Amino acid sequence: MNRRQSLKQLALGAGIATLPVGFTNLRAAPSQSPWLKLAVQQYSFNHQLRAGKLKIIDYPKTVVDGTGIKALEYFNGHMEEKAGKQKFFKNLRKRTDDLGAINTMILCRSKYALDSPDKKIRDAAIEGYRPWLEAMKTLGGICIRVDVRSKGDPLEQKKHAAAGLRALSAIAGDEFDLSIVIENHGGHSSTGTWVADLMKTVDLKNCGTLPDFQNFTDYDPYKGVEEMMPWAKIVCAKAKSFDSKGNESNVDYRRMLKIVKDSGYRGYIGIEFEGHHIDPIQGINKTKDLIEKVMAELG
Repeated sequence: MNRRQSLKQLALGAGIATLPVGFTNLRAAPSQSPWLKLAVQQYSFNHQLRAGKLKIIDYPKTVVDGTGIKALEYFNGHMEEKAGKQKFFKNLRKRTDDLGAINTMILCRSKYALDSPDKKIRDAAIEGYRPWLEAMKTLGGICIRVDVRSKGDPLEQKKHAAAGLRALSAIAGDEFDLSIVIENHGGHSSTGTWVADLMKTVDLKNCGTLPDFQNFTDYDPYKGVEEMMPWAKIVCAKAKSFDSKGNESNVDYRRMLKIVKDSGYRGYIGIEFEGHHIDPIQGINKTKDLIEKVMAELG
């Protein structure tokens, strides 16, 4: 049995429907449980990785041993020198396999803008993402996140973003059987209505969204997440600090998770802890406890 077959069986065992390209917008009957599966985003260990206190190759074991969570997300900013080095990603894949864990996605930043008005620059961005599609394929995941946050007239930028996303999604699907997702991550992408309109314009099954609970700028985060959820392939549960009752201080997780559940989404929710005052493992576990508590409340 290959990796993708194993992942599909895992999804089916959790009562999750699978669609042809990667783990697309996962929907299931409300009675099926669990309706969310936890993952951890590598960026939670940003400071430890930057300082050399943690190596990428040890990240899977650190997460599994410290949290019990066995789904892993990555960020190419911590390993840009590994682009194209398949031996490294095969080794990383073996580490996760040996732990009984899986890899889901890579957050990717790029030197070139995928939503540039200049087609040559968009093409350069696509080529820049190709090594990360190869890496994600090797890791056995489902998608990479790309940026569309260039400045300019919102209508014009939507056209350029759609052109770039269509071209990249075609390569991701045809050559790698992967999906492309965009996050509310600056520029026009921090406006939920703009992202929703963009998804309608692109209109591809393997192009979707990564709603982040705390990445909106001057925009209602609850409204924004709700607007992005119809195309969500993975959700980002960002957390920064907690009150004495274990609630996230910056966002109402009960309200957010109800929006996620009411949308019909069934799939992975990645914990991205960005607090600086406590250890990442402690922050991830606090976020995990909060999510599990709210899931139980919502039923």
